[in-house]
Amino acid sequence: MSFRTTLDKEVAAGLNEQIKHEASAAVIYFSLASWASVRGLTGMADWFRAEAQGELAHTSQVVDYLNDRDCQARFATIEAPAYDWANPVEAFEMIRSQEHTLPRRFNHLIGMAVKYNDQGARSFVHQFAPQQIHDTAEADDLHDRLQLVGGDGHGLILVDQELGRKAAAGA
Repeated sequence: MSFRTTLDKEVAAGLNEQIKHEASAAVIYFSLASWASVRGLTGMADWFRAEAQGELAHTSQVVDYLNDRDCQARFATIEAPAYDWANPVEAFEMIRSQEHTLPRRFNHLIGMAVKYNDQGARSFVHQFAPQQIHDTAEADDLHDRLQLVGGDGHGLILVDQELGRKAAAGA
């Protein structure tokens, strides 16, 4: 007999759905990394790859949390990601859109935890909020700066180098 407090089924289902979203985001970032790499945007490719690893880490955290609460993680099929973008601005438009959906997902999960008076689940999900705020702001900033750069190769190289430094620094 386990002494762990199991999750409400609705909260567990929401967290299992989050696993799908995190895994899907990781695969999208890996696709973007490959796209950038073959175009010589190695800094951008490294940054996308680092973001993919972050999404996989979130996936692992959710799986561990479910297991700690005596719930088995359930993995759903994810869609194959896009693999071609016209330019970096278009690629970051997709990232920006994806990052803007996640706060709503987290708010929904927190709402479910509150509904079932599960402060542990609420606290677990809430820990992702500051990182998500940062990620959303960063996606907006990078998208906007790439729009300013437009087709200027020098500007794109500068953004690419900056993203490479961020990836190397683990930021």
